[in-house]
Amino acid sequence: MKRPGRVSLFALILLIQVLASSALTAATPPILDSVFPCGGQQGSELELKVAGTGLDEVSRLICSYPDISAEKISKDQFRVSIPASVPVGTYDLRVLCRNGLSSPRAFIVGNRSEVLETEPNEKLKSAQAVSLDVSINGCVSQKGDVDVYRFQASQGQRVVLECRAERIDSSLRPILEVFDSQGRRLAVNRGFFGNDPLISFRVPADDSYAVKVFDLIYSGSPNHFYRLDIDTGPRMLFTMPAVVQYGETAQVSIYGWNLNPLKNRSEQQLAQDAAVEAVRRSLKLGVASSSDQPQFTQSSPNGENALERLDLTIRAPADRDSIHVPLRRESEQTDLESFAFQLEEGHAPQLISLTDLPVVLEQETHQTAQTAQQLVYPTEVSGQLIAGDEQDWYAFQARRGEVLWFEAWGQRINSPVDLDISLLDGAGQKVLARFTDHISNSGSRQFSLSHLDPVGKWVVPEDGRYLIMVRNLRGGLDDDPRRVYRFSLRRQEPEFHLAVVPHHQKQASLNIERGGRALLDVYAIRKRGMTDSIRVSAVNLPPGIECPDVWLGPHTERALLTFSASESAPAFVENLQLKVSSAQGAGGRISGGTLVRTDLPNATSRLTTRIPLAVTDTAPVKITANPQLTRKHDLFGEMKLRHAPGSVLDVAVQVDRRDLSDQAEVKLQGVGLPQMIQNQSAVIPAGVNKGYLSFYLPPYFPEGRHTLTIQAETEVTHPKTKKKTSVMLFSNPVSFEVKPAAFVVAVDTDAPRKIRRGETIQVKYSARRINGFISKIHTEVEAPAVKVDGLRVRGVTFVGQTEEGTLQIIANEDAPLGKQPFIRLSAVGVVEDQAVYHGSCFLNLEITNSTE
Repeated sequence: MKRPGRVSLFALILLIQVLASSALTAATPPILDSVFPCGGQQGSELELKVAGTGLDEVSRLICSYPDISAEKISKDQFRVSIPASVPVGTYDLRVLCRNGLSSPRAFIVGNRSEVLETEPNEKLKSAQAVSLDVSINGCVSQKGDVDVYRFQASQGQRVVLECRAERIDSSLRPILEVFDSQGRRLAVNRGFFGNDPLISFRVPADDSYAVKVFDLIYSGSPNHFYRLDIDTGPRMLFTMPAVVQYGETAQVSIYGWNLNPLKNRSEQQLAQDAAVEAVRRSLKLGVASSSDQPQFTQSSPNGENALERLDLTIRAPADRDSIHVPLRRESEQTDLESFAFQLEEGHAPQLISLTDLPVVLEQETHQTAQTAQQLVYPTEVSGQLIAGDEQDWYAFQARRGEVLWFEAWGQRINSPVDLDISLLDGAGQKVLARFTDHISNSGSRQFSLSHLDPVGKWVVPEDGRYLIMVRNLRGGLDDDPRRVYRFSLRRQEPEFHLAVVPHHQKQASLNIERGGRALLDVYAIRKRGMTDSIRVSAVNLPPGIECPDVWLGPHTERALLTFSASESAPAFVENLQLKVSSAQGAGGRISGGTLVRTDLPNATSRLTTRIPLAVTDTAPVKITANPQLTRKHDLFGEMKLRHAPGSVLDVAVQVDRRDLSDQAEVKLQGVGLPQMIQNQSAVIPAGVNKGYLSFYLPPYFPEGRHTLTIQAETEVTHPKTKKKTSVMLFSNPVSFEVKPAAFVVAVDTDAPRKIRRGETIQVKYSARRINGFISKIHTEVEAPAVKVDGLRVRGVTFVGQTEEGTLQIIANEDAPLGKQPFIRLSAVGVVEDQAVYHGSCFLNLEITNSTE
C-alpha cells in the first residue's frame, strides 16, 4: 500500500462533494465506498475508517449484526467492538449521515489474528513480516502498487493463502504469487472463488516464503482493498451432498484442507452454527484417493494437494424464516435457499443448500445410458462432474400428460460448472428436450437474476421410461472435484422468490424525506408455472411511515414498492419487514439487494441480510397520483369505469409545492410499469398543479391486480444556495384491477393522423365483440377527464351484429395546434340501458393550420 497518492485523491473527493452541494440531498444518495480495515477478530476492538461520497455529517456506524457496536471517535473513524459470541462470517456496514443511510459495504468477522498492512512492502526484500494463521487487511492504493508479505513455514505444513476482494465489495482484481527465500516463484493464481485467488501448497522445506498481491492490470485506489489469509487451520471447500432437506438429519462429507487436527475429536461438537445440530455418529477422515474419492491437484511445489474429507451427521434447520446466512450471496442466488455451516476452528462458514424434497446421492456407476441411476420424482440429486467430459445419467418412469420441471444448480451454489440437461427416450437414442442457461432476466441490467443453470418444463407425451443426461459444458482437461451440482425433478408446483433493491441507478439505501417518498424495485422469480398475482406488504412500519401494498399482476416480474413519510415523521433507522402472498397459495420468499459497483458495463450486485430504511430532510415537492375510476358521460351520466384489456387507464397527478415560488413545469412518465404497457410521457405546464398521464392496456394484457408509479421531474430552489436545481419525484403506487373484456375497439390502420383547422375527416374503426357479449356499443372521441377541446364528434351506436363504423371529426377554426395527447376512441357496452363495459384506444391525432 503506497500512501502518497491519497492526498490528491482526498482533494478530488472533497472537490466532488463541494460540487455536489448544489444538488438536493434527494439527488445525491450517500455512498459508502470503503471501510478499513475490512474485517476484525471475534472478541476484539478495532479502529475503522470510512470513505465515500455524499457522507456529510456522519453520525453512526451501523452493522447488520446488532451485537457489533461502534463509537464515533473522529469525523470518519469509529471504534468497533466485536463480541466473542458473533459468528464468523460476512456482514454489512452502513453509515448514517445528514443525507440518510449509506449504501452497504461488506465487513468480515474472523477467528484468526488480525494484521494491518504497513509500508514499505513493495518488494521481496522489503516484504512485511507476518506469522502464520493471520488475516491481513491491505490496500492496493494506487496504480502499480504491489504488496508483499513474508512468513516462516515448516516442511510438510499445508499453507492456504486466500485473498478476498470481489467477495468484500472491492474494486481489486487480485493476483497471488508465492516465492521461496531465493526469489523463485513457486505458485500463482488468478482466480479460484470467482475472481478471488487461492493458493494451497505443501511446504517443501523449512524456510521463509513470500506472497505477493497486486492487481491484474496494475490498477489501484483506496477502493482496491483486500483481505489476505495465510492459514494452516481447517478450511472447508465444498460438501457432498451439496443440498440437504429442511429439518432432516443428513450424512455430509466435508472436503477441504487441514482437517486432520479434527481427527481425534469425535466427542466434540464440530458444528458451531446455531442453525445446525452436529451429531458425530461417525467420523472417517483421510486423504481422498482414486479408489474411493477423487484427487484434486493444483500447481504446487511438490504436486501433493489432495483434498481431505471429514464425514459428519448434521441436522438441517427446519424454519425457513429464521435462517441468517453470514455469507456473500450474489443477486443470481435470490432463489437459492441455504444455510451457513460452521466447523469449529474453520476460517469461514460453508454454504449448504436447502430443499423441501428428499435428497439422494449420485451412484458411482451411472455414467452411461445403460447404467442410468433410477429416480422416483419428486426428488433432488446431489452429484459431481469430476472429469471434464463426464456425463451423469438418470432414469425415471412418467405418465402421459404430466407436467414436469427440471432444474439444476451449479453457478448458484458457487460451483465452477456450466450445466446442461438433455432429456432422452428410454433407449437414449432420441433427444426429446434440452435445457441450458437461464438467460431470462427478470431483474435489471444493474441487478441481474440471470444465471448459467438450466431450468425447463416438459409435458410427458406418453407413459414410459425416460433418461436424463447431466453434463458440464466447460469441463476442460483436468479433473476437479469442486464441480458439484444439484438436480431436481418434480411436478408443476408454483413457487416464487422476490428481491427488493433501492430504486437508483447507483449504490443506495432506502432514505425517505419527510413529506416525500422513496421506492424499492421489486423483482420476481416465478418458478414452476407461477403465473398468478403476487402481493407485497410492508408490516410493522414505524410511526409516520406508510407503504400501500403492491401487486405484481399475472406474469408480471417487476414492480415498485413506495414508502411515504409524514411531515412529522421522527428521525430513525429501522429494518423493514416485508410479507408476500399470492392467490395461488404458492410459497414465496423475499430478500434484500444492493448494487456494489456501477462503473462497469453491467453493474455488480449482491443480496443483503437486512433491508434498512431511514428518514431524512424534508421533500421540496410532493406528487399524488390516482387512477380515474369514474367518468361523466352525456348519455349515461356518472359512469363507474371498468378497466379491461383493450382500454385506456387514466391517472390524475396532483403537484404540491412547499415553496409556492417554485412553479416550473413538471415532466411526467411511468415507472414500474407492468409488462406489455408502453410508457407514456406528459407535461404539466408551469404554474399548473394538476395533469394526466394515460396508458393503453393492450387486448392481450393479463387480467388481475396490477400496480404502477408515476415519476416526475421539475426544478426547485435549493434552500441553501438559492439556485435552481432539478429533482426527481415519485408518486404513491397506482393500483388497478383488470377484468375480462366484452369487446375490443381498434382504429383502421389507414385512418388519417392529421386534421386541419376547419376540416372534416372520416375515421374508420371497428368494435369486435368477444366473450359472449351481444348488446349495444356506443362509441365517441374523448380525452382524459375532460371534453375534447376544439374537436366536434358525433357518437355512433352499434346494434345487432354491427362491428364496423365511421366517426366524423370536425376541427374548429380555433382548435389547439399540435399533437393531442391521449385523445382516444372510447366505447361503452350497454346492458339493459346501463353502461357496464368500457374499451378504448388512442387516436394519435395532430391538429395543423388550415394553410398547411
